[in-house]
Amino acid sequence: MNPAVNNRRGRPSKFGRPSQVVALTLPEEVVRGLRTIHPDLGWAIVRLLEKTSTRRPAAEKPQPDAELVTIADRRCLIVVNRAIFKRLPGINIIPLHGNQAFLSLEVGRGMTDLELAVIDRLEDPALELLERKALRKLRTHLRAWRHDPLLRFHTRAIIVVERLPGRQRRTSGRGAIASKAVAPSSGPAA
Repeated sequence: MNPAVNNRRGRPSKFGRPSQVVALTLPEEVVRGLRTIHPDLGWAIVRLLEKTSTRRPAAEKPQPDAELVTIADRRCLIVVNRAIFKRLPGINIIPLHGNQAFLSLEVGRGMTDLELAVIDRLEDPALELLERKALRKLRTHLRAWRHDPLLRFHTRAIIVVERLPGRQRRTSGRGAIASKAVAPSSGPAA
């Protein structure tokens, strides 16, 4: 990514690359269909194009080590590449999809605790070079995000439900829970 783009003040780039505002008029059923791909129409169009593009398959695109990923209107998660970030002291790395995971803090902890966890991890002399570089980049991102006047941080508690192996269906007081309702966890949250 261009270093000049990273040093600009203001909101981070939505797609992590140069973008352009475009006004579209679409039939309502097309808008509904796009929202099934992603609630944000811009992301839905990008994902649709990336799926069908023969120019460069999505699998070949390098995954950032750490980034803000939009999950709803103006809400984002800090998402990291868990192939690189194996552990951060006091921070849960919750698997999402593939090598992507989001960072979760204990109740009562905030951005300062996350930054301290990164600093503490960087002090480990046994740290591999690739992880050290990624941690330095994450620390730079965290500092930039903290100083960005267009970003505000909120700590939320999350509930992680782990499906135990060997269970197809389980009956609760409200009926059966289908095993396909939630993708199986790739292991306990670290």
